[in-house]
Amino acid sequence: MLTPESSRPNDQNALALSRLRIGISISESPDDELAARGLSHTQLDGAFVEIARQLLAAGASLAYGGDHRVAGFSQTLFDLLRTYDLPDTPNAERIRNYLAWPLYLSLDTADREALKAVAQIIEVPPPDDLGIDARTFIAPDTAAGRRVWSRCLTAMRRRMNDETDARIFLGGRVTGFKGKYPGLVEEAHLAITAGKPVYLLGGFGGCTAAIIEAIRGSTPPGLTVEHHRQSDPVYAELLDTQSLAPDSPVDYQAIANDLHRAGVRGLNNGLSDDDNQRLFETCNLDEMVALVVKGLGSTA
Repeated sequence: MLTPESSRPNDQNALALSRLRIGISISESPDDELAARGLSHTQLDGAFVEIARQLLAAGASLAYGGDHRVAGFSQTLFDLLRTYDLPDTPNAERIRNYLAWPLYLSLDTADREALKAVAQIIEVPPPDDLGIDARTFIAPDTAAGRRVWSRCLTAMRRRMNDETDARIFLGGRVTGFKGKYPGLVEEAHLAITAGKPVYLLGGFGGCTAAIIEAIRGSTPPGLTVEHHRQSDPVYAELLDTQSLAPDSPVDYQAIANDLHRAGVRGLNNGLSDDDNQRLFETCNLDEMVALVVKGLGSTA
């Protein structure tokens, strides 16, 4: 079995990793999926921490799209950064936190001051054509509100994809999302179609496991419009009454087809087919970290 020590980047690869900005796409997996695998949210959090720790220690910079809840993943990234600072790189340049409108409206002056030393906060404004007052919060509890959130979340995800060199996916919810698609699905589709190196850590299930099913040629329920129509009435109304133009319309079949065509080779991540299959399945944290570090060292 690979271990972090056996796959640790050599000096040349470590230098290459120091030039990378790696996007981490992570969110909580459903309780029942974790329980079926004999896992817990604590272990999912631990996997995130260890992956981020190894990448920061190797000199990489990280990007994350999310909020700034004290107990959230963002705060964990910031805490790690204080341990793995680089003398020639300001801390605030090593982590970017991308926030779609209206999520950044909740940041007050004290929040911004506290975060300035450890991260760049990238506030992605609403698309101009929406014509909304960007100072006024809009809830996603109506079809019209959900349209605004969908457009804004897509804009944030596109920008983050453009400004990162590789992506790591772990866990994730398939339901309860506020955007155009489940967040990790949209982010994986953007990264894969752009040819970015993508690492799918499927051992914790969730949305990442659904993406892996599609990469393997299947179409899981979470990648069908019928599933989401039945589970979310507001989303169903969005589909029936709202246009996302100039963005493309919601099309789960197109997403699934693109992932089918990409297959394992389309992940473009420097790992062999066998290595990727292990990354898809393993619950062993050391093996996950070692495979990601190995792949990044090959692609950097």
